[in-house]
Amino acid sequence: MKKTKIICKILKNSFLILFLICTLFYTFFMKLNPTDAPKFFGYKPYVILTNSMVPTLPVGSLVIDHAIDEDDPIPENTPITFKAELQGQQVFVTHYFRYIDTSDGYVRYMTQGEGYQEGQYDEFEIHREDIVGTYAFHIPYLGRVAMFLQSPAALTMFLLWGFILMMEHMVKKWLSYKYPEDEEDLMKPKQRVKAKNVKPPKGRYLRGETPRHRPPSAPPLKRPSMDEIKG
Repeated sequence: MKKTKIICKILKNSFLILFLICTLFYTFFMKLNPTDAPKFFGYKPYVILTNSMVPTLPVGSLVIDHAIDEDDPIPENTPITFKAELQGQQVFVTHYFRYIDTSDGYVRYMTQGEGYQEGQYDEFEIHREDIVGTYAFHIPYLGRVAMFLQSPAALTMFLLWGFILMMEHMVKKWLSYKYPEDEEDLMKPKQRVKAKNVKPPKGRYLRGETPRHRPPSAPPLKRPSMDEIKG
């Protein structure tokens, strides 16, 4: 029973660490290259920013897509993620792919959001090179975490967290320091004092008392009194 708990704890911690690594990697990658998403074992993550796919894909969900090439076939009525211009910025949109329109001599992919009326399609001009993946699955609201990690507030939080951890380490180190209790502790060899995590004071040893001049197994020497020195 105890081994099972230990194994479960290790697996949980490993999953958490892996999740944090992937999240941080995604965040930094999107910060450096916002026009594309990183690929993990053939999959690409994207964040749902609008409510056009509610309730199937809630706002803030993290969508995991199959990364596809330009010659891969795309079945109709499949949710796809594509690049589009929205308010002067390039964003990734996940909508249903309905059919290919070639009425004006150009190949355009017609898409719809959730709840669109019959015959109502997106106004985006979507070509094959704009499509970056097909829907695999999604994790509700996890995209909010990724979006927060890209914000200045997250950077401030991490800096503050690092400062607190550094101060905590310094305080613990200061509180764990043990001062010698009496004169006898000061007279002990350096290696015995060091074993108690106590820094030996400088200049308080006679020649022959330190481990460099005296074997550790020998009994400690006593400092001679002033009368013995004068005598």
